[in-house]
Amino acid sequence: MPAATPADPVPSQRHQPHLQMLPKLTFTYGKYTVPREWVNWDWINDPAHYPDSDHLVFEDEYDWEYRDKNGVLARYIRHISGHSYDKISKNGKRFTQTTLPKPVTYYLFALAAVELIEKPELYRDAHAGALNGQFVVNYANSLHCENLAWIPEKEDRKKHLIPAGYGALLSRVFNKTSGVHKEDELKLEPREPKKCLCPNCKTIFEYVTRNVVLPGDEDYEKAFRKMSKQMEYRNQRDANG
Repeated sequence: MPAATPADPVPSQRHQPHLQMLPKLTFTYGKYTVPREWVNWDWINDPAHYPDSDHLVFEDEYDWEYRDKNGVLARYIRHISGHSYDKISKNGKRFTQTTLPKPVTYYLFALAAVELIEKPELYRDAHAGALNGQFVVNYANSLHCENLAWIPEKEDRKKHLIPAGYGALLSRVFNKTSGVHKEDELKLEPREPKKCLCPNCKTIFEYVTRNVVLPGDEDYEKAFRKMSKQMEYRNQRDANG
């Protein structure tokens, strides 16, 4: 189990009232120390202990206004906070289904991130200074992580401890709330509305916002260049990791 001592809130937290005043990482003698609360299963499963209860870390993201509707940010918030929704049974009866909050996801991510930051020998030099959220998620889900060795056995048997699609969002919460030093922050992957091109009419669609750009529109060329860059980035990511 990681060494653990309660950490004091960082000074910058006083200027960010929406962030919870919770135990944070401490840094002494060149090492991070994990708060003992972070390795308490009941504590990290308590929704009151999620460090950004209003999710305002994301208020400048492109999909903030859609957080109650659709898209990856909306799914992340429902995952962390829990939600209720109506369903219809096979016999036609309407009922309400509720999913429980999962703040534990953030803390598992944070513990794995700290281990990677503390142990650069675990990865190749090509990744030095370029750790991102997806790298942390893959590490926690795929390899033996000492900082997670204490979790209940039934949880450890799960194939995925952390949902694969939330790396970019979790890294933003970690950088803002964990107490990690600026120079050790995770690299933030760009987040933009995903665009696609209709092969017939050449209209460009944005998945989350539902915006469309038609051929001949003033900003069509700009939107097309952005879409092409997104496709290039995704192809390089998929090919090179």
